[in-house]
Amino acid sequence: MTHLPISNIKLHFRFLLVLSFSLFSFGISAQSNAREGIRQMVAAELEFAQFSAEKGTKNAFVNFLSDDAVDYEKGQPRNTKTFWQNRDFKGVLTWQPYFAEISDSGDLGYTVGNWQYHPSASSDKPTAFGTFSTFWKKQSNGAWKVVFDLGSTHTKPLDPYPGTITEAFSSFSSPLPKNQGIAERFVFMADHYYSKNAKTAVNPYEPHLSKNARLLYNGQVSVYGIKEATDFLSKKADKSLVFTGMKTTLASSGDLACVQGIVQTKGKYGSYFRIWKQESKGSWKIVLEVVNI
Repeated sequence: MTHLPISNIKLHFRFLLVLSFSLFSFGISAQSNAREGIRQMVAAELEFAQFSAEKGTKNAFVNFLSDDAVDYEKGQPRNTKTFWQNRDFKGVLTWQPYFAEISDSGDLGYTVGNWQYHPSASSDKPTAFGTFSTFWKKQSNGAWKVVFDLGSTHTKPLDPYPGTITEAFSSFSSPLPKNQGIAERFVFMADHYYSKNAKTAVNPYEPHLSKNARLLYNGQVSVYGIKEATDFLSKKADKSLVFTGMKTTLASSGDLACVQGIVQTKGKYGSYFRIWKQESKGSWKIVLEVVNI
């Protein structure tokens, strides 16, 4: 049996101690990034909503959209900020977020909540209702901007606005490879095959949904939970819908991604986006799906 010299043992122990401290510090730093990030993102969402109610919905979108935000009209991409700058929007949208989730790196996240449409001023009685989801990204200057915004329309929500915002964080972080495009392509293809297999697979939904999956579809109050989401998609999903992913955005921590694109059927066009979350190494699950057509 070989024995290490006392000096080598001490050196080895010091190395392990430094390594353990470094890993602990990295974990604390990541948690700090996420908590500060979600605080900033929620603050931006609340400011966005207040801006719309007080200064007009058009002004709010022009001020809070990122310069490179893209949405889709009749199957074609367009710059969302330019669209809102030229849009003659009547009435006022008000909204109240009740859920927010962020990446481990604290630079990418989304919010979900209720929205109402008022014909003239925010004080008017609302005439339309729905659920929204806004996808946010932290910019290089530290500001949070809207990258994509989409929602569903339905009757007035049966449950009252809870008055609080539930926050969710990632439990897994996977640093990106040197080529971020490879990681984004992986999520993009996962989204593509999920859409494709939904038409023919025996069990196309449940294996790909997070236990906290949330669905937003027109005419339907928000569906929440893997069982509820699986039941809804199995019984009510329109198998004629064709999904075409157009863009993938991935957090620098490699744990949260958004795939957005076009949905079409029988000459009708709309938009969709899915938030994918890496819950364990290589295992990506859908935490949010929004379809508007």
